[in-house]
Order: sequence, then C-alpha cells, then structure tokens
Amino acid sequence: MGDFKEEELYSPIKKFFESKGYVVRGEVKGCDIALVKGEELTIVELKKSFNISLLYQALDRQKITNTIYIAIPRKIFMLKRGHILHVLEKLGIGLITVAMDSNTQLVEAQLLPAMAKSRYNKRTKALLAEFNGRTFDGNLGGVTGRKLLTAHRERNLHIACALEKAGEAKSSELIKKYNCIDHSWRLLNANYYNWFMKIEKGIYSLSEDGKNALTDPNYAEVVAYYRKAVEECITAEKQEL
Repeated sequence: MGDFKEEELYSPIKKFFESKGYVVRGEVKGCDIALVKGEELTIVELKKSFNISLLYQALDRQKITNTIYIAIPRKIFMLKRGHILHVLEKLGIGLITVAMDSNTQLVEAQLLPAMAKSRYNKRTKALLAEFNGRTFDGNLGGVTGRKLLTAHRERNLHIACALEKAGEAKSSELIKKYNCIDHSWRLLNANYYNWFMKIEKGIYSLSEDGKNALTDPNYAEVVAYYRKAVEECITAEKQEL
C-alpha cells in the first residue's frame, strides 16, 4: 500500500491540527499523537491499514480521553469507505485520512469522535504531565525502534548542558544559576542515563556518556536550545553584577 512508512503520516497531521490551534506532540505515553487545545485532550493513532489491532488500540485510548481519532491513508479508506465509517461510528471513534498517494498529502476529517463527557483519570493525568513537561515535539508519531524524547530525558539534557558549561556543580547551583528543574538532585542521584559523575558528596560533572549525549543528532535541537539558555543565564548574571 504505497512506499512510505507509518511515521510519514505524522507531519501532515501535525500541520493540520496546528493550523486549528492545537499543540501537538508525537509519541506520548505510548500514544502516536497527543493534541491539546485549552482543556481538550485528543489522541490520534496512525496506521497504514485498517485492522482489528488498530481498533483495539483506539478503544484502549478511550480509557484516557473520549476524543480519539484513527488516521489512515485515503486510498485504504476509499476501498472500504462504508464499512469503515459504520464500524467507527458505532464505536464513537473519529477518522482522519491522509492522501499519501498525492503530493499534496491532503488531510481530511472524515468522521468526528462521538461527543461524550470528558475523562480524567490516572492515565489522563500521566499523559498530560508528560505532554506539558516537554518543551519540544522531538518525536515522530508512529515511529518505532528509536530513542524517544521524553520530558524526563529533556530535563536531564538541560542539566547536562549546564554541567558542560560549569565543569562541575552542586544541584543547588544548577537550579539557581542555570534554571534547571527544582528536583535536579534527584535526577543527578538517579543518574538514569549514566550521563553524570559524582566528584564528591553533592558535586557532579558530566560523564563521557553525557558528553556523547550532547553530540547525539537525535537531541540536536534540544541541546542547542539549552546551550543557548545556559549562555543567557550567564549573561543575565553578569549584567546583575
């Protein structure tokens, strides 16, 4: 069904929803795409075909929010249009098609999700916490086998950029001087990615793995952002003196 990868559906859908005022993030807590507009949370699941696995996935996402879409290529939709619309309407699931067989890659909402009372539970809270904890949309929805840019990883990269500049520092210095997250000490202590090295009690520097992470092309945009933020902190401090 066309020579393209599932993740290639992501970019046109992202543009479609951003044009409607949504903030879009790819690969959030196992969901291909999460969208937020005001207090409205929407989830979109991507697939190159229409199958039972996709329906199971969409039904599971209804445990997080009632506003669920599936997105498939337009060509697949046109082959079984009536059948697909009938099934999705019964399940209250919305449908988006992408014209992957055209240079325009036109995105169309073929069916809106059923309107129902908004859900808010532990899974909703966890997804929104991850969504709001990210500064960047560094993941392609539908992608597999790649490192994902999570809020946790982004916070660690911020600390790594600060340590790169400082050489070594206490967590309190990272917070006060470079605006790192308030619980930086927990991230340094846990050292989940092995990016940090304890010099002595309470003082850390960047490990070799940490230096390598700052050159990883997967994180290039994030690293550039936080290196600039670190420099701006230093400039602001000098101006205050």
